[in-house]
Amino acid sequence: MTLLTFENIHKRFGGVAALGGVTGSVAEGEILGLVGPNGSGKSTLINVLSGFAEPNEGSITFADIDITATEAHHRFKEGISRTYQIPRPFTRMTVRENVAVSLIFGRANLPPSEAIERALHWLDFAGLAGHADLPISELNLHQLKYLELSRALASEPRVLFLDEVLAGLNPTEIEESILMIRRIHELGISLVIVEHVLRVVNALSTRIMALNQGLVIAEGVPADVMRDPEVVKAYLGSRWKHA
Repeated sequence: MTLLTFENIHKRFGGVAALGGVTGSVAEGEILGLVGPNGSGKSTLINVLSGFAEPNEGSITFADIDITATEAHHRFKEGISRTYQIPRPFTRMTVRENVAVSLIFGRANLPPSEAIERALHWLDFAGLAGHADLPISELNLHQLKYLELSRALASEPRVLFLDEVLAGLNPTEIEESILMIRRIHELGISLVIVEHVLRVVNALSTRIMALNQGLVIAEGVPADVMRDPEVVKAYLGSRWKHA
């Protein structure tokens, strides 16, 4: 079942076209990997689909409802959530209170007292229960990344965008995060992953969409996409040749 559809998405910043007519979809229960060199439009596409940027052209449909003009906080309540490459916690709140915000304003729509109690479930899922009542300043980068995941999961998303969630982590933390992403997928959530560590994308994705200069240059199963000549050229340059 197709859950999210986007057609002919254009996004311009002044005279620069970040997206030049991107069409695609996210199926229920799949893991879609978005790959491409820096500046290819991956994060811009996530911003548009999650409501943090308005497309200049094109349409977006979620669960058969047109959400092209729907604001980000309404998409959040309907089940579209995201994380950020650089974590964005509420720094004056505790770890638990950060997660409670998602339970109050997300699909769960809980009153504050219940949200504070329920937040512990998602912190425990991410291994942060022991840090629940600490200030944000007590968390390291790895823990902040997991807090981002806990906040996103607490909103009860149907689609979750993971924007370079592994950036800045060491090899051991990356392996732990791969296992965490698989656990999240087992909850039945559709995932869209932007990640520069290609082995991670290959290991996790059921399908890959490759972008370059704001256009889709390949789409399909990971093995086929990563062997596509246009994808190889985008990553390695036009002078690269097969051995």
